[in-house]
Amino acid sequence: MAEIIWFNKSKPEHAEFSQAANNSGGNKLQSKVLVTTESISPQPDNQQLAVTPTSSTAWHNRLIRGDKQYVLPALLPEFAGKVNLIYIDPPFMTGRDFKSGERLVYSDTWHSNLDSYLQWLYETLVLLHQLLAPTGSFYLHLDWRVTHYARVLLDEVFGFSGNGGGPGFKNEIIWQYQSGGRARKRFARKHDTILFYTKSSRYCFHAERISERRGDVKRNHMRKEVDSDGRVYWTISSNGRIYSYGEDSLMTPSDVWNDISHLHQKDPERNGYATQKPTALIERILLASSEEHDLILDCFCGSGVTPGIAQHLGRRWIACDQGELAISTTRTRLLAAARVDPFVIQCLEDDAVDAHASTSYDSTGRTKGETNIHDAS
Repeated sequence: MAEIIWFNKSKPEHAEFSQAANNSGGNKLQSKVLVTTESISPQPDNQQLAVTPTSSTAWHNRLIRGDKQYVLPALLPEFAGKVNLIYIDPPFMTGRDFKSGERLVYSDTWHSNLDSYLQWLYETLVLLHQLLAPTGSFYLHLDWRVTHYARVLLDEVFGFSGNGGGPGFKNEIIWQYQSGGRARKRFARKHDTILFYTKSSRYCFHAERISERRGDVKRNHMRKEVDSDGRVYWTISSNGRIYSYGEDSLMTPSDVWNDISHLHQKDPERNGYATQKPTALIERILLASSEEHDLILDCFCGSGVTPGIAQHLGRRWIACDQGELAISTTRTRLLAAARVDPFVIQCLEDDAVDAHASTSYDSTGRTKGETNIHDAS
């Protein structure tokens, strides 16, 4: 099968990479342990807002601060093959530093070294594939700079099926928007790309949850008809058969999404994080590709949209980011929601203010310093 080759490409193996990984520079990475620094639960009178657990009353969602090259291996012993849906919106290799005021949020320069970026992304995809459940779905959000490379990487990691019926590629979703100016020497770049892959041919997809009304707009070569009761429907002949659709019938959205706007600078949805995505975009993905109580993972959570929507829809979630602003922004978003499910804030042991004073989160859910939502904001 075709694959991309770059300088110092190394394929991480499951056993060695999950225990003591090699980073993109070829240096051995020591395994790290996640420790809990804060636990947040609803007040007794708000318990009805919490998700009803399916298997254990001890479940807490997780908000983790740390670099994914350490966080993802730390999650593998407990969550390998158990995550139902992964959505990530990683750095796009824009060559820019993103700031909030004078504060650096994250750097996306890569010193213009495509090889380093590809190795970093490759390592990420391999680890996420290991965490994904056999029936899980994966969405990767990028733009014009590296999407073409990412698709070949994903084919290598997930496998390639020519007819799209097996594991691997399902859709290349074009998210079209109208923000920004217009170029003079090229066509205006007005879309992001979201690559949709699955780990097997068995996966969750609910078109009916995200369908749109057919309406009265003519499509293709359909013929408009009106029945005796005044109801409008459309017909089309194909291979000797006539197909009929009422204007109130529902259609699965196409792979071009132009009905969700980019967030403008004064959009009330904005919370100050530079690369924030609209809630409607993430909600469509979670509704289509997950069930209630499923486990959702986003290891570049940024402004906190993914865990916020997951919480709203009754999904369990794990959200990670290496930036302090991302963690604080996500925490604030979660606590401001009408529904607050129990969650813990964790960090890597070496990053804890006092690792010995922090208690490792375990399956019993018993942690020190549990915080009530009314004291947490």
